[in-house]
Amino acid sequence: MKYLTPFRIATYLLVLFFAGHTLGGMLAQRSLGLAADAVFASMKAVHFDFNGSTCSWYGFWFGFGLMVSVFLLFSAVVAWRLDAVRPESWPAVSAIAWALVAAYACTAVLSWAYFFAGPGVIATLVTLLLAVGASRKRMPGAQPAQL
Repeated sequence: MKYLTPFRIATYLLVLFFAGHTLGGMLAQRSLGLAADAVFASMKAVHFDFNGSTCSWYGFWFGFGLMVSVFLLFSAVVAWRLDAVRPESWPAVSAIAWALVAAYACTAVLSWAYFFAGPGVIATLVTLLLAVGASRKRMPGAQPAQL
């Protein structure tokens, strides 16, 4: 089972998170009821000047949502590459790995507080898998994953 390491499983979950967020959340803007549709329409219709640009709340929502998607995909790439780091090189990248763990711990807290169970569960699992992967890499005798 050398191909199912914690970093690789985290990568698969992050790709799933990316796909769900992008395709199911940002691009598939389905109706959530009359009241929600009215708010959404207002977000699109009301424009205002912000730092010399004409903006809308919909533009902020959509733009930030797509930026989150980019960072989810980037996180998947980073997790995949962390899996391939040899133990003797681990000290050079361990701060990146632990920063990713901290970022996903914060993402999990925010997901549980402001969204629903899906992102909360995935972010929590990713946090745990990244932490296990980082802990195992610093252990003496740790073996790198085969690519």
